[in-house]
Amino acid sequence: MNDLGVIAAAAVALASACGFALSTSLQHRSAGQAPASVQSSAGVLRFVMTKPAWLLGITIGAGAFVLHAAALKLGAIALVQPIMITGVVLAVPVRAALDRSLPTKGELRSVLITALGLAAFLVVANPVPSTDAPDRQAALLGTLLCVGLAAVASAAGARARHPRTHALWLGISAGVLFGLVAGLLKLIVGEIGDASPIDLLTSWPLWALICAGVSGMAINQRAYQIAPLSMSMPVLNIVDVLVALGLGAWAFGEPPAHSPLALVVQAMALACMAFGLQQITRTHERTEVR
Repeated sequence: MNDLGVIAAAAVALASACGFALSTSLQHRSAGQAPASVQSSAGVLRFVMTKPAWLLGITIGAGAFVLHAAALKLGAIALVQPIMITGVVLAVPVRAALDRSLPTKGELRSVLITALGLAAFLVVANPVPSTDAPDRQAALLGTLLCVGLAAVASAAGARARHPRTHALWLGISAGVLFGLVAGLLKLIVGEIGDASPIDLLTSWPLWALICAGVSGMAINQRAYQIAPLSMSMPVLNIVDVLVALGLGAWAFGEPPAHSPLALVVQAMALACMAFGLQQITRTHERTEVR
Protein backbone atom coordinates (compact mmCIF):
# COMPACT_ATOMS: atom_id res chain seq x y z
CA MET A 1 0.00 0.00 0.00
CA ASN A 2 1.43 3.39 -0.98
CA ASP A 3 1.74 6.45 1.24
CA LEU A 4 -1.44 7.97 -0.20
CA GLY A 5 -3.37 4.85 0.79
CA VAL A 6 -2.04 5.02 4.34
CA ILE A 7 -2.92 8.71 4.55
CA ALA A 8 -6.42 8.01 3.23
CA ALA A 9 -7.02 5.24 5.78
CA ALA A 10 -5.70 7.42 8.61
CA ALA A 11 -7.83 10.38 7.49
CA VAL A 12 -11.01 8.30 7.34
CA ALA A 13 -10.24 6.74 10.74
CA LEU A 14 -9.68 10.21 12.20
CA ALA A 15 -12.96 11.42 10.71
CA SER A 16 -14.68 8.42 12.29
CA ALA A 17 -13.09 9.21 15.67
CA CYS A 18 -14.26 12.82 15.37
CA GLY A 19 -17.77 11.59 14.63
CA PHE A 20 -17.78 9.28 17.64
CA ALA A 21 -16.46 12.10 19.86
CA LEU A 22 -19.26 14.46 18.78
CA SER A 23 -21.87 11.69 18.98
CA THR A 24 -20.84 10.66 22.49
CA SER A 25 -20.72 14.25 23.71
CA LEU A 26 -24.19 15.05 22.37
CA GLN A 27 -25.68 11.89 23.87
CA HIS A 28 -23.93 12.40 27.21
CA ARG A 29 -25.06 16.02 27.41
CA SER A 30 -28.66 15.09 26.62
CA ALA A 31 -28.69 12.31 29.22
CA GLY A 32 -27.31 14.73 31.79
CA GLN A 33 -30.39 16.91 31.33
CA ALA A 34 -32.74 14.16 32.54
CA PRO A 35 -34.54 15.18 35.75
CA ALA A 36 -33.62 13.48 39.02
CA SER A 37 -37.04 11.84 39.12
CA VAL A 38 -36.04 9.71 36.10
CA GLN A 39 -33.99 6.87 37.57
CA SER A 40 -34.51 3.85 35.33
CA SER A 41 -32.55 3.16 32.14
CA ALA A 42 -35.81 2.91 30.20
CA GLY A 43 -36.95 6.25 31.60
CA VAL A 44 -33.71 7.96 30.62
CA LEU A 45 -33.99 6.46 27.13
CA ARG A 46 -37.55 7.74 26.75
CA PHE A 47 -36.41 11.19 27.88
CA VAL A 48 -33.40 11.52 25.56
CA MET A 49 -35.34 10.24 22.55
CA THR A 50 -37.34 13.47 22.68
CA LYS A 51 -34.17 15.59 22.47
CA PRO A 52 -33.03 16.69 18.98
CA ALA A 53 -29.41 16.79 20.17
CA TRP A 54 -29.54 13.12 21.21
CA LEU A 55 -31.11 12.09 17.91
CA LEU A 56 -28.43 14.06 16.07
CA GLY A 57 -25.79 12.27 18.13
CA ILE A 58 -27.21 8.87 17.19
CA THR A 59 -27.23 9.82 13.51
CA ILE A 60 -23.64 11.06 13.66
CA GLY A 61 -22.63 7.88 15.51
CA ALA A 62 -24.10 5.74 12.73
CA GLY A 63 -22.14 7.71 10.15
CA ALA A 64 -18.97 7.35 12.24
CA PHE A 65 -19.47 3.57 12.32
CA VAL A 66 -19.67 3.51 8.51
CA LEU A 67 -16.46 5.55 8.33
CA HIS A 68 -14.82 3.12 10.76
CA ALA A 69 -15.70 0.24 8.43
CA ALA A 70 -14.36 2.20 5.44
CA ALA A 71 -11.10 2.91 7.25
CA LEU A 72 -10.64 -0.81 8.03
CA LYS A 73 -11.30 -1.54 4.36
CA LEU A 74 -8.61 0.95 3.30
CA GLY A 75 -5.89 0.31 5.87
CA ALA A 76 -4.34 -2.07 8.36
CA ILE A 77 -6.23 -2.74 11.56
CA ALA A 78 -3.06 -1.84 13.48
CA LEU A 79 -3.27 1.64 11.95
CA VAL A 80 -7.00 2.24 12.25
CA GLN A 81 -7.81 0.96 15.73
CA PRO A 82 -5.26 3.05 17.66
CA ILE A 83 -6.50 6.17 15.85
CA MET A 84 -10.00 5.46 17.12
CA ILE A 85 -8.72 6.26 20.62
CA THR A 86 -8.54 9.90 19.53
CA GLY A 87 -12.33 9.90 19.89
CA VAL A 88 -11.78 9.99 23.68
CA VAL A 89 -9.20 12.75 23.30
CA LEU A 90 -11.33 14.82 20.94
CA ALA A 91 -14.30 14.55 23.27
CA VAL A 92 -12.53 16.98 25.63
CA PRO A 93 -12.67 20.04 23.34
CA VAL A 94 -16.06 18.94 21.98
CA ARG A 95 -17.58 18.84 25.46
CA ALA A 96 -15.99 22.20 26.25
CA ALA A 97 -17.43 23.71 23.07
CA LEU A 98 -20.91 22.35 23.81
CA ASP A 99 -20.71 23.82 27.32
CA ARG A 100 -19.29 27.09 25.93
CA SER A 101 -16.17 26.87 28.04
CA LEU A 102 -12.46 26.32 27.56
CA PRO A 103 -10.64 23.06 28.40
CA THR A 104 -8.58 23.27 31.57
CA LYS A 105 -4.80 23.15 31.58
CA GLY A 106 -4.99 19.66 33.08
CA GLU A 107 -7.26 18.47 30.27
CA LEU A 108 -4.98 19.94 27.61
CA ARG A 109 -1.92 18.35 29.25
CA SER A 110 -3.64 14.95 29.34
CA VAL A 111 -4.68 15.30 25.70
CA LEU A 112 -1.11 16.15 24.71
CA ILE A 113 0.31 13.12 26.59
CA THR A 114 -2.19 10.78 24.92
CA ALA A 115 -1.59 12.28 21.47
CA LEU A 116 2.19 11.97 21.80
CA GLY A 117 1.87 8.34 22.86
CA LEU A 118 -0.42 7.60 19.92
CA ALA A 119 1.89 9.34 17.44
CA ALA A 120 4.93 7.44 18.73
CA PHE A 121 3.07 4.15 18.54
CA LEU A 122 1.91 4.67 14.94
CA VAL A 123 5.34 5.81 13.74
CA VAL A 124 7.18 2.87 15.31
CA ALA A 125 4.55 0.20 14.58
CA ASN A 126 4.45 1.22 10.89
CA PRO A 127 1.43 -1.00 10.16
CA VAL A 128 1.01 -2.06 6.52
CA PRO A 129 -2.16 -3.77 5.22
CA SER A 130 -1.81 -7.20 3.68
CA THR A 131 -2.79 -7.91 0.08
CA ASP A 132 -3.56 -11.55 0.91
CA ALA A 133 -7.05 -12.82 1.72
CA PRO A 134 -7.77 -13.11 5.46
CA ASP A 135 -7.48 -16.52 7.07
CA ARG A 136 -11.10 -17.27 8.05
CA GLN A 137 -10.09 -20.31 10.10
CA ALA A 138 -7.64 -18.19 12.09
CA ALA A 139 -10.33 -15.52 12.45
CA LEU A 140 -12.77 -18.09 13.84
CA LEU A 141 -10.19 -19.43 16.27
CA GLY A 142 -9.32 -15.86 17.29
CA THR A 143 -13.00 -15.11 17.84
CA LEU A 144 -13.43 -18.11 20.11
CA LEU A 145 -10.27 -17.20 22.01
CA CYS A 146 -11.45 -13.60 22.50
CA VAL A 147 -14.86 -14.75 23.73
CA GLY A 148 -13.12 -17.05 26.20
CA LEU A 149 -10.79 -14.29 27.43
CA ALA A 150 -13.72 -11.89 27.85
CA ALA A 151 -15.64 -14.50 29.83
CA VAL A 152 -12.64 -15.18 32.09
CA ALA A 153 -12.15 -11.45 32.73
CA SER A 154 -15.86 -11.00 33.55
CA ALA A 155 -15.75 -13.98 35.92
CA ALA A 156 -12.65 -12.57 37.62
CA GLY A 157 -14.48 -9.28 38.06
CA ALA A 158 -17.49 -11.01 39.60
CA ARG A 159 -15.20 -12.57 42.22
CA ALA A 160 -13.51 -9.24 43.03
CA ARG A 161 -14.32 -7.86 46.46
CA HIS A 162 -13.83 -4.18 45.60
CA PRO A 163 -16.01 -2.38 43.02
CA ARG A 164 -12.95 -0.68 41.47
CA THR A 165 -11.25 -4.03 40.89
CA HIS A 166 -14.52 -5.37 39.50
CA ALA A 167 -14.72 -2.43 37.07
CA LEU A 168 -11.10 -2.93 36.02
CA TRP A 169 -11.78 -6.54 35.04
CA LEU A 170 -14.96 -5.52 33.25
CA GLY A 171 -12.97 -2.91 31.32
CA ILE A 172 -10.58 -5.65 30.22
CA SER A 173 -13.50 -7.85 29.17
CA ALA A 174 -15.18 -5.06 27.19
CA GLY A 175 -11.84 -4.11 25.61
CA VAL A 176 -11.35 -7.67 24.35
CA LEU A 177 -14.84 -7.66 22.81
CA PHE A 178 -14.42 -4.24 21.19
CA GLY A 179 -11.08 -5.31 19.70
CA LEU A 180 -12.84 -8.41 18.38
CA VAL A 181 -15.56 -6.20 16.85
CA ALA A 182 -12.89 -4.29 14.91
CA GLY A 183 -11.41 -7.53 13.58
CA LEU A 184 -14.80 -8.92 12.58
CA LEU A 185 -15.78 -5.63 10.96
CA LYS A 186 -12.62 -5.72 8.85
CA LEU A 187 -13.37 -9.32 7.89
CA ILE A 188 -16.93 -8.42 6.82
CA VAL A 189 -16.08 -5.30 4.81
CA GLY A 190 -13.34 -7.23 3.05
CA GLU A 191 -15.96 -9.66 1.74
CA ILE A 192 -18.37 -7.01 0.47
CA GLY A 193 -18.46 -7.29 -3.31
CA ASP A 194 -17.29 -10.90 -3.34
CA ALA A 195 -20.24 -12.39 -1.44
CA SER A 196 -23.97 -12.01 -2.01
CA PRO A 197 -26.08 -10.07 0.53
CA ILE A 198 -27.68 -13.35 1.65
CA ASP A 199 -24.26 -14.89 2.26
CA LEU A 200 -23.18 -11.87 4.29
CA LEU A 201 -26.38 -11.78 6.35
CA THR A 202 -26.13 -15.48 7.18
CA SER A 203 -22.36 -15.61 7.79
CA TRP A 204 -20.98 -16.22 11.26
CA PRO A 205 -18.79 -13.05 11.36
CA LEU A 206 -21.83 -10.73 11.17
CA TRP A 207 -23.68 -12.44 14.01
CA ALA A 208 -20.50 -12.76 16.05
CA LEU A 209 -19.93 -9.01 15.56
CA ILE A 210 -23.47 -8.19 16.74
CA CYS A 211 -23.17 -10.43 19.80
CA ALA A 212 -19.71 -9.13 20.70
CA GLY A 213 -20.77 -5.51 20.21
CA VAL A 214 -23.92 -5.78 22.31
CA SER A 215 -22.12 -7.74 25.04
CA GLY A 216 -19.23 -5.29 25.09
CA MET A 217 -21.60 -2.33 25.45
CA ALA A 218 -23.50 -4.00 28.29
CA ILE A 219 -20.30 -4.92 30.14
CA ASN A 220 -18.93 -1.43 29.61
CA GLN A 221 -22.06 0.21 31.02
CA ARG A 222 -21.92 -2.07 34.06
CA ALA A 223 -18.30 -1.00 34.65
CA TYR A 224 -19.32 2.66 34.44
CA GLN A 225 -22.13 2.03 36.92
CA ILE A 226 -20.10 0.45 39.72
CA ALA A 227 -16.89 2.53 39.70
CA PRO A 228 -15.37 5.76 38.38
CA LEU A 229 -14.69 6.00 34.66
CA SER A 230 -10.93 6.06 35.22
CA MET A 231 -10.99 2.48 36.51
CA SER A 232 -12.27 0.91 33.28
CA MET A 233 -11.99 3.28 30.32
CA PRO A 234 -8.17 3.52 29.98
CA VAL A 235 -7.61 -0.24 30.24
CA LEU A 236 -10.56 -0.86 27.89
CA ASN A 237 -8.99 1.24 25.13
CA ILE A 238 -5.51 -0.25 25.50
CA VAL A 239 -6.82 -3.83 25.53
CA ASP A 240 -8.95 -2.95 22.50
CA VAL A 241 -5.81 -1.94 20.59
CA LEU A 242 -3.80 -4.98 21.74
CA VAL A 243 -6.54 -7.42 20.71
CA ALA A 244 -6.95 -5.67 17.35
CA LEU A 245 -3.19 -5.88 16.81
CA GLY A 246 -3.23 -9.59 17.61
CA LEU A 247 -6.10 -10.31 15.24
CA GLY A 248 -4.49 -8.19 12.54
CA ALA A 249 -1.28 -10.17 12.74
CA TRP A 250 -2.90 -13.59 13.11
CA ALA A 251 -5.89 -13.50 10.76
CA PHE A 252 -5.01 -10.72 8.32
CA GLY A 253 -1.23 -10.97 8.02
CA GLU A 254 -0.70 -7.39 9.22
CA PRO A 255 1.87 -7.54 12.02
CA PRO A 256 3.30 -4.26 13.33
CA ALA A 257 7.05 -3.82 13.57
CA HIS A 258 8.25 -6.45 16.01
CA SER A 259 11.99 -5.98 16.53
CA PRO A 260 12.96 -5.91 20.23
CA LEU A 261 13.49 -2.14 20.16
CA ALA A 262 10.22 -1.53 18.31
CA LEU A 263 8.29 -3.64 20.81
CA VAL A 264 9.80 -1.75 23.75
CA VAL A 265 8.95 1.62 22.22
CA GLN A 266 5.41 0.46 21.37
CA ALA A 267 4.90 -0.73 24.95
CA MET A 268 6.11 2.62 26.28
CA ALA A 269 3.82 4.46 23.85
CA LEU A 270 0.82 2.40 24.96
CA ALA A 271 1.67 3.10 28.60
CA CYS A 272 1.84 6.80 27.78
CA MET A 273 -1.57 6.60 26.09
CA ALA A 274 -3.04 4.75 29.08
CA PHE A 275 -1.73 7.37 31.49
CA GLY A 276 -3.10 10.21 29.38
CA LEU A 277 -6.50 8.53 29.08
CA GLN A 278 -6.63 7.96 32.83
CA GLN A 279 -5.88 11.63 33.49
CA ILE A 280 -8.57 12.68 31.00
CA THR A 281 -11.19 10.55 32.72
CA ARG A 282 -10.17 11.71 36.19
CA THR A 283 -10.49 15.33 35.11
CA HIS A 284 -13.91 14.51 33.68
CA GLU A 285 -14.94 12.88 36.96
CA ARG A 286 -13.90 15.94 38.99
CA THR A 287 -15.89 18.13 36.61
CA GLU A 288 -18.96 15.90 37.01
CA VAL A 289 -18.71 16.15 40.81
CA ARG A 290 -18.69 19.93 40.63
